[in-house]
Amino acid sequence: MKRRKVAGLLAVFILSAATMVSGCTKGASEEKTEEQNPPAKAEASETEEEVTEEASEEMEIDPEVMDIAKYNIYVEMNNSIVEVLNNLDAYYMVVEYADEFALIPDSGYDYKFDISYLNTDIIDDALLVADMEPAYDTLDDLAKKVAVPMRNLIDTFNQISDSYDFADNEYEKAKEYHTQIQENVDAFDQLSGEFMEEINIIGNERVAAEEQKMLEEGRLIIYNSSHAITVAQQIIDECMAQGVDDSNITELDLTNIKPLYEELKATVEAYNEAVSDSEQIMKESLSNSAPFDGLLDSLVQSVEFMINQVESGTPIEDPGRDYLGGMVHIQYVLSDCIERYNTVFTE
Repeated sequence: MKRRKVAGLLAVFILSAATMVSGCTKGASEEKTEEQNPPAKAEASETEEEVTEEASEEMEIDPEVMDIAKYNIYVEMNNSIVEVLNNLDAYYMVVEYADEFALIPDSGYDYKFDISYLNTDIIDDALLVADMEPAYDTLDDLAKKVAVPMRNLIDTFNQISDSYDFADNEYEKAKEYHTQIQENVDAFDQLSGEFMEEINIIGNERVAAEEQKMLEEGRLIIYNSSHAITVAQQIIDECMAQGVDDSNITELDLTNIKPLYEELKATVEAYNEAVSDSEQIMKESLSNSAPFDGLLDSLVQSVEFMINQVESGTPIEDPGRDYLGGMVHIQYVLSDCIERYNTVFTE
């Protein structure tokens, strides 16, 4: 079976829906976008490690705190899954997907190209909470299942990262690494996809609930900040649902994109209006009247550039790079927005 190629954009973007709350930083690849989750998760960044330690000692934990901590751990698991997927994509840009090890002729890349050294601690944390309350049903089961091939792949990629004699004796070590990867890649691809889809569903539900609460409480600055990120993510989701990335950007159907773009513009305009109101700033206890320093306006522009690129019918010459008019550029700006959101509202 041919390995499902996980486009960096797909893996990247899912991460954008949940980290907005957990305070995660960018992953190993700078082209990653973190995952946005309900801002209510902010407290979990302070409790997550403590909860896992206390859990191992069978101490009683407040159910709400445990729910937040467990969810954050699964978000971190999701982030790590994306890094593994990126390692796989990088690996198979150099090595043939086949049982026998073979370098791709004239790939233009060296063995070990863009392979990142990864940590397995989050796998241990996920396995620890998987059997704890509250139950996440499907997600708990997927966490246990994906942990096995995920750990095997990380261990192998870390060996590759540390290896400098992989080409000796006609690539003897590289062949051993390849066997280990081939034995785990298909199971990991399937299970990781299911895990990411499930955490994305849960994350979207939490974001929607939290944004509704913000709106009802009249917290217009944080609401419009969060919703702008949410809508930008929906735009990326729509692109991915069409099977479009920067390599085939001109094939994008803008029918569903343009209404989302208009919603994004209106949301950022509402944000700009809110931050121009000194009483609103005081109401939300903000010390800075321009917490995003124009980043949200740049987010609108990045989508506008993409729409113009599509309508021009001009392909992107170097897909995968930060190119005005490309989806990767939207991801860069979106990642900056999420990082700023974390700094302003959750730290």
